[in-house]
Amino acid sequence: MYVSNRSQSLFVFLSFLFFSIILSQCKTSENSTQNTDPTSKTISSLEKVEIGETGQWLLMRGADIHKPVLLILHGGPGAASIGFARHFYKDLEKDFVVVNWDQRGSGKSFSFFLPDLTPDMYVSDTHEVINFLKKRFGVHKVFLMGHSWGGYIGALYASRYPENLFAYIGIGPVIRGEESAKISYEYVLEQAKKDPKLESQAKDLSLDSYLQDRRYWLNSFGIGLFHGEHSKDESAFLRGLMSDSPDYSLLDMITYLPGIWKSSSRIRPYFFQMDLFQQAPEIRTPVYFFTGRHDYYNPLEILERYTKALKAPKKNITIFETCAHAPHFELPKEFSEKMTAKLLSEK
Repeated sequence: MYVSNRSQSLFVFLSFLFFSIILSQCKTSENSTQNTDPTSKTISSLEKVEIGETGQWLLMRGADIHKPVLLILHGGPGAASIGFARHFYKDLEKDFVVVNWDQRGSGKSFSFFLPDLTPDMYVSDTHEVINFLKKRFGVHKVFLMGHSWGGYIGALYASRYPENLFAYIGIGPVIRGEESAKISYEYVLEQAKKDPKLESQAKDLSLDSYLQDRRYWLNSFGIGLFHGEHSKDESAFLRGLMSDSPDYSLLDMITYLPGIWKSSSRIRPYFFQMDLFQQAPEIRTPVYFFTGRHDYYNPLEILERYTKALKAPKKNITIFETCAHAPHFELPKEFSEKMTAKLLSEK
């Protein structure tokens, strides 16, 4: 449908006016530090930092500011994590200064004016964030943990800048975008044959159509983000956590989905080009992978092959038998215990 430039300009202006009004009512302070006791060892700080020539938000929380720093790269692209960080990472905060970063264009870092994006731009942003954290906490290395898309970016970063890391941790990382899509598509078609309600829907399902609605299909079989309790109410569950979070304003809630759409649409052309076998064949720092047995966003079989081929001083996979794509969300306490036991030996 053709829309005139005048109509487009009017829409943009009204949208900007609408969100500006909301912003004036629910703006989050650019430097919101919850813990103000100078004698306390704890840290709870929400800060806007200039990264890649744009403002991006970091939430830094920990029981002891002298503990190792753990930077978390969320998935997506665009699936920002500050809004539910307090819920999922509270156990990790006992042993680390946990830093959640809403990547450019997503979550609290949402922007109406998002430039063309590339994976390398996110790697560059990661480098700037880590340099900021090294200076902020007076450390020479940090731990880097990435989930899904964040796991892919984390692996690229670790392969290029291993000197900045104690270890790299990947949770259900994208290893080969095209292969993961095809394996999960074929699995869904097979599973649909066993379900009369879904069989007819899947009868003429193409790979392209599947990818456009991938979350629906994977969640239908409990092989998406969650395998257990929240496999059918993923969106409502996460939205509830964000609405309860003191770190997200109403504006952040409103722009959350547009942030995912804008970020994902710009990275989508690169998805089938993602291949860590070729792009990160060697990582010169310890590597720890965590995944769920039922993850069909990024299937275990690809991760096992990559881990075997990867050149690294130490490498390991931990499999959560009752989880899917996000074991750190489904079993946060157990995940924290297993990960902490592995990581603190590297400090």
